Amino acid sequence: MKLKILIVISLFCFSCSPQKSGDSSDVKAAKTSTLPEWFSSGKFGMFIHWGPYSVLGGEWNGKRIEQGDIAEWIMQRFQIPVKEYRKVAATFNPVQFNAREWVALAKNAGMKYIIITAKHHDGFAMFDSKVSDYNIVDYTKFRRDPLKELSEACAESGIKFCVYYSHREDWENPYGYGNTWDFDSSQTNLDKMDHPELFRKYLDTKAIPQLKELLTNYGPLGIVWFDRGMYTQEQGKEFADLVHSLQPNCLVNGRVGHYDQELLGDYQSLTDNGMPVGGIEEAWETPQTLNDTWGYSKFDQNWKPARDIIKRMVAIVSKGGNYLLNVGPTGEGVIPGPSVAILKSVGDWMNKNSESIYGTSPSPFPVEFPWGFCTRKDDLLYLHVFDWPADGILKLEGLNNRIQKAYMLTDKEIQLKVENGESGQSLITLPESRPDAINSVVVLQIAGPPDIEPLVVQQKGNEPVILDFLTASTRGKAVKRFNRKGEEGQFHISKMEGPDDVIEWHVNMVNPGMYDVSITYAAIPGWENCSYKVSAGKEQITCTVKSSPGWYEYKTEKIGQVKLSGKGEILFRLYPEHQLDHYLMYFRSLQLVQIN
Repeated sequence: MKLKILIVISLFCFSCSPQKSGDSSDVKAAKTSTLPEWFSSGKFGMFIHWGPYSVLGGEWNGKRIEQGDIAEWIMQRFQIPVKEYRKVAATFNPVQFNAREWVALAKNAGMKYIIITAKHHDGFAMFDSKVSDYNIVDYTKFRRDPLKELSEACAESGIKFCVYYSHREDWENPYGYGNTWDFDSSQTNLDKMDHPELFRKYLDTKAIPQLKELLTNYGPLGIVWFDRGMYTQEQGKEFADLVHSLQPNCLVNGRVGHYDQELLGDYQSLTDNGMPVGGIEEAWETPQTLNDTWGYSKFDQNWKPARDIIKRMVAIVSKGGNYLLNVGPTGEGVIPGPSVAILKSVGDWMNKNSESIYGTSPSPFPVEFPWGFCTRKDDLLYLHVFDWPADGILKLEGLNNRIQKAYMLTDKEIQLKVENGESGQSLITLPESRPDAINSVVVLQIAGPPDIEPLVVQQKGNEPVILDFLTASTRGKAVKRFNRKGEEGQFHISKMEGPDDVIEWHVNMVNPGMYDVSITYAAIPGWENCSYKVSAGKEQITCTVKSSPGWYEYKTEKIGQVKLSGKGEILFRLYPEHQLDHYLMYFRSLQLVQIN
């Protein structure tokens, strides 16, 4: 018996909702298949925030960075004059730094790439730069190039070496963005340039030349990770194009361009410590911290336990993302002991269970489970059980495939008993004791591509029916996406260009009658007057796009009425009426309100 997955509220709505035909996880994988395998399959990377701020460790002149704040911003937080901060930088002498030890730590934890701050917002170069002598080789007693040493150690160990570069914000340069306490010539606004000609001078004399140094002197780079966006798309494109021209195989993250406009990078970067409620159908990565800060703070001991780190990693991978986990070394060049201990525990779990992470695609199920998460590889479903059922029976809803084999990932010889429950559930009898104290992985080998029951939105009494990003499934070029506009970011669906690019919902309607239909969406100037259709079973509305004043400026408008004559499941669809040479819109939701 097939089990319908009913959703009354969106608490457990998940990634790309399956459709009644085909395999949505395969569709999603196809939509993100242009990225190199080391990134799309590797899933797990190390972020390193390290610079002169590490010497201060969260304290300057008796003032401390508050718990929950970020220590690498200490120069800005306390408005330390450049002259004083340069004195701090001159004392930076990380004699305990050992590139091979850092790379070994990352590799043993299961990480496949390392990204290190080549220049953070303080403007100090952590490499041998000929563009500016304000760098670790020329300005400190250390006289070594840690990026060169790390790049070589990564190459030896098969780890992708990547760099972070703050391309807009620079508190040392009088023409960059951010330092308003030292320079009247600094850019003071993130939305527009105060001094366009001076900012151009900063780009031409520091940011672009230093980026060229990184792209030509440190071997093949996996990623150039930009931060804080850029004033114009043209400026962002200039940086992205430079990377791709000098290193065509190098990726550019999603923060290179204007945050409020269309994505310029090769993949999307979520907000710091961000996690999508549902999945995203484009390649994405989320940078996250081990404690509260990115740069080292001697006061921040709010360490996340290894269980939380493993759970975050699995949750991210099950939604199609990459997990970029940060460490903040000290001014002496030592990765703090708690960071090392946590990563060792993560590595212990990965040594036994990495098959369920590397090379997997997102969960094919449209909901999360009370016991954990699901990842998938070909005909294998990996069920990550964080909360071991008290009765020893793992309940899996919505799977229509025959289960050919069930076993624990860490003991493939012992077969698990599988039965069908009364409501169509698959009931898997687990071992008496859990194999892993944090996350025990059950493997199901199924017959054929996943055949998953679609998510069905349940009408709840007389309340409006909301059809949104979370409860939708997509076809063709339509994808669930993320944009950075607004501090929390926005999730939407776009890239629809033709009639085959469809957003759809399965809805169980209990109240027949006439309904007003409204839509929430955004459309930039130039997209107006394009027609699209919204269908509800055989009922159909033809609508016209009206442009918004700017990017991602969402509005809600009524688009018509539909008559729903019967109860039961109805398929709602939205798609362009004709082929377009641009996106139809940035879609947020449909709202149905019954007319009394």
